[in-house]
Amino acid sequence: MYFSIHFIWYICLKYAFSVTFFRYLYLMNLGERIKISRQKKKMSQQDLGNNAETHQKNISKYEQNTVVPSAITLKKIADALEVTTDYLLGGDNDNVIKDTQLLAYFKAIDTMPDDIKSSLLKVIDAYVRDYKTQQAYK
Repeated sequence: MYFSIHFIWYICLKYAFSVTFFRYLYLMNLGERIKISRQKKKMSQQDLGNNAETHQKNISKYEQNTVVPSAITLKKIADALEVTTDYLLGGDNDNVIKDTQLLAYFKAIDTMPDDIKSSLLKVIDAYVRDYKTQQAYK
């Protein structure tokens, strides 16, 4: 997700953030995203290398942007870090369902006829609406 320079300046001035902060946040490269994701998971380069079936030295090179991983290795790194390859390549990670059981249910629902899907979505909508209402009054 990229924003216009005017929007970034507006936010910088309004919230007293530096432009460097926004540049860092929105324009991170592959190596920085791998490193930040690894650190969030409290993994060492060795741990990530083991989980992604590559050597620790390669992880170091990826994080320093001196080498670009192959597509297969990038997928293994993303899986080990529980992020998407899209996120590592510069996209966002917000549209990902991390609960595998919930994802399996949604995949099953996706194969159902439209009338059944519609009924299920109404039930889900009611539960979400009730939950949000309960949270508003806490």
